[in-house]
Amino acid sequence: MLRNPKKDPPKVPATWIEVPTDYTNSARWTPRIGENFPNFSADSTIGKMTFHPYASGNWTIFFSIAAAFSDTCTRELISLGALQEDLLRAGVKVVGIARNSVAELNDWCAQASARGGQRIRVPIMSDPDGLLTSTFGMILPHEEVETTIRKTIIINPRLKVSMLFEYPLYISRSTDEMLRALDAAQEHYDELAAQRMRF
Repeated sequence: MLRNPKKDPPKVPATWIEVPTDYTNSARWTPRIGENFPNFSADSTIGKMTFHPYASGNWTIFFSIAAAFSDTCTRELISLGALQEDLLRAGVKVVGIARNSVAELNDWCAQASARGGQRIRVPIMSDPDGLLTSTFGMILPHEEVETTIRKTIIINPRLKVSMLFEYPLYISRSTDEMLRALDAAQEHYDELAAQRMRF
């Protein structure tokens, strides 16, 4: 009786990856560099805001606020507030988003203004249910699910994502690094615009 020849064991490819099962179950769209940033609307500290009409044609720094009223987030807001007039003159808009009511955000901005010695004019959008912050990848399932991480998105005048920063809750964000990245993104954008004009 003839025996079946032994089958060769399956070959393992040289390159492979095991994606965690919880990722495949929870994966959803989040902004990525080069993609168009979506339009959205929410109440804010300056009234109802719709993002595209507000940001189009400008550079925009869009950032999440982990915990309004916390010492770290208040220092970050004061730091941005100190630059707000210079940024506006340079055609850069700054927009925050937090999981707080508008009333809470107005109270917080008033406290930060008093502490920093100048009025905070940075508009902050209200997202108490977490719909927007979750969609923008600002709430991570392995961090605190009710709190946003410190995420910053730099968006160019054509409403495309130019830069993304993510900091965990225990690391504060650097305004100097944000401005350095913004300068580099603007320089690259201007170079590409100049190239398009030559052809």
